[in-house]
Amino acid sequence: MGFKKVTFGTNYIIIIVLLAGILAIINAFSHRYFFRVDLTEDKKFTISDSTRKVLSDLDDIVNIKVYLSKKLPPYMVTIVDQIKDLLDEYSIYADGNIEIEYIDPAENPAVQQKLRFMGIPQLRLQIFEKDQAAVTNVYMGLAVLYGDNKEVIQALTDLATLEYDLTSKILRVTRSEVKTIGFLSGHEELGLQTELGTIDTELKEQYFTRTVETAKGEKIADDIAVLVVASPKKLSERDLFEIDQYIMSGGKAVFLVDAVAIEERGLRGIPVNSPITGLLEHYGVKVPTELVLDRLNANASFQSGPYTVFVPYPFWVRVVWQDPDSAHPITNHLESMVLPWAGPLEIDEERTKGKTVAVLARSSENSWTQQGFFDLNPQQNIMPPVDQLKQRIMAVAVSGKFTSFFADKSIPPVEKEQEPEEDKDTDPSEEQASADEERSILKESPETKIIVVGNSRFISSNFPVQFDGNRAFFLNAIDWFTLGDYLINIRSREAGERPLQMVSDRAKTVIRAVNMLGVPVLLAIFGLIVLYLRRRRKRLGIVLK
Repeated sequence: MGFKKVTFGTNYIIIIVLLAGILAIINAFSHRYFFRVDLTEDKKFTISDSTRKVLSDLDDIVNIKVYLSKKLPPYMVTIVDQIKDLLDEYSIYADGNIEIEYIDPAENPAVQQKLRFMGIPQLRLQIFEKDQAAVTNVYMGLAVLYGDNKEVIQALTDLATLEYDLTSKILRVTRSEVKTIGFLSGHEELGLQTELGTIDTELKEQYFTRTVETAKGEKIADDIAVLVVASPKKLSERDLFEIDQYIMSGGKAVFLVDAVAIEERGLRGIPVNSPITGLLEHYGVKVPTELVLDRLNANASFQSGPYTVFVPYPFWVRVVWQDPDSAHPITNHLESMVLPWAGPLEIDEERTKGKTVAVLARSSENSWTQQGFFDLNPQQNIMPPVDQLKQRIMAVAVSGKFTSFFADKSIPPVEKEQEPEEDKDTDPSEEQASADEERSILKESPETKIIVVGNSRFISSNFPVQFDGNRAFFLNAIDWFTLGDYLINIRSREAGERPLQMVSDRAKTVIRAVNMLGVPVLLAIFGLIVLYLRRRRKRLGIVLK
């Protein structure tokens, strides 16, 4: 009996040791080779393939210092857990090239002083203790360090954008150079610091930005990675020449064109002869002087006396991507954006022959155009012409080799400005003319890309804040030119807006009838089936209990 007990006890110990060994091996492997099941449709709790690629490409250690106070309100515990889970994934996929350190600055004045210089502030959070509300100061910031480079995230409170913010910071500190985005200036374009201030702030997270002048015949610098031409009101032949030669040298450009000027106070549209249309038509994209209206649109706010009213506004076209997973990299995973007072585009198949043309945005099949006189009053009864309803092209990307608009012309002279009498001894235009004699016209470009959008207002003022898809579309376009798809997929996952699809009146009637009659009909059918089964059992002599 004693022998059996010893044997049983020994076997029991061996089993425990074996199980512990198996668990240890599983734990070791799971740290390196693990999987998670994310049941959300757009995998919100799984880092993207783009982030994994960025992490796998790291060739040296990146330090991430997380400044988290230990004493946080209870409602912040879940957020902290999600932050730590995300950082654990970064560490695993970086294969040892990410080192994470958690620091509580609460009891360390030296660290707090350091954080002030770094720009990581204290956050004031509300807490409830003993049925009383109070305010506590906490730290929830992060710093990404690589050599002498440093980037910070001031507050880890928006988990929706945390992956994008963190991956973009890692890219910025590890890149050997930061590219510059140039905005054409001096021709009454949208101002970089004014109308485009929101976009400028977003771009500065990853790029340098600056204005580009061409009024005095300046050549557009080679270090401009992308040139943004945001609806200039006037351009001289010399300005067009400098833009054209920038593209001929391999430069990439985004053209935002407004063919109709909007008087927002009077809500009228005035046709304008945009000075950039001739150049774009030469490249294969026509910009008619029209506005697109669409039954699939966004609500616009207007002042009616002392009240602000929100009404569906056909002039604010809502672009919806029906199949975002198989779209162009710029629109990949984007769901919608809004183009206010936008015009259509037309593709010249002859001029774009041999190039790759990708339509980035279309209106719905229930859109039409208006031309000539533009009454933009939201209270008017707008009846769409049924025979003109069809999709319109709103944005397009053209890739390939372009021929110069000035291939068979001479270099346009710089327009001479009126100068004071005392300055007439030195004429800058003569110096420029002398420099032009040594300059040759580039007649064909290498492989390059341009994007044309029949609207500039979608990224101006409050539109990129009000409609997040607008912001994501433009930033994706810049990334496509410069970084490829590193950040596009991450940002697009965050631009979540799910508008209802436009359906016909007949489909609406059918859906309404099904909603009203479907449940009663199903109940009636269920009752008839039960009644039939009972009668059948009675006929067979089965007594129902």
